[in-house]
Amino acid sequence: MKIESIKVGRRDKEKLVIKTCDGTYISARVDDAYMLRVGDDISDAQAEKLSQAYSKTLAKKSAARTLAKRSLSKGELSKRLRERGFSEEESAEAAEWFSERGFIDDEQYANSCVEYYKARGYGMVRIREELRRREIPKEIAEDVLSRISSFSEELSSLIERKTRGEVLDRDKKKKLIAFLLRRGFKYDEIRAAMADIELDTEEMF
Repeated sequence: MKIESIKVGRRDKEKLVIKTCDGTYISARVDDAYMLRVGDDISDAQAEKLSQAYSKTLAKKSAARTLAKRSLSKGELSKRLRERGFSEEESAEAAEWFSERGFIDDEQYANSCVEYYKARGYGMVRIREELRRREIPKEIAEDVLSRISSFSEELSSLIERKTRGEVLDRDKKKKLIAFLLRRGFKYDEIRAAMADIELDTEEMF
């Protein structure tokens, strides 16, 4: 293919738009295509290489804009890029690039998530599910969760806020237990916490 024209991108000044004589348009980074001239021949393989390099640059720019707004795990960032139309390879490479440079830290991010949800009265089951939803690798999630000694303080505080000293009948106790299970606490934890504030659960099941 012979190059008919080369123009700088209107919005992206680091982009060159190369038009060939057969009407094909190729997007390329200035750094990759600055030596090309009108009239040069360009092969399909060269055109594909230039387009792929530019697309990977776009993926990194999109990732940077996203990370400037909020923290994400490496898996979350990669997933968001795929949803924006980038290939799996482009998305994974961009996420890895930011991770290698310290802009993404899955362990630190997981710790922040655990602290956030624990402080708001969520239990181990729900927090583990939240880490999974946020694409935290399982080994990192389990390592972070293993450092939690107990949820008893948060659970007791949550029960006290829900009951406000009220004497609960059987139905209200069942509703309270169901609520706490949805919050991600285990039944044994709930029984122990309710026993501490003298809410008997022996007759519940």
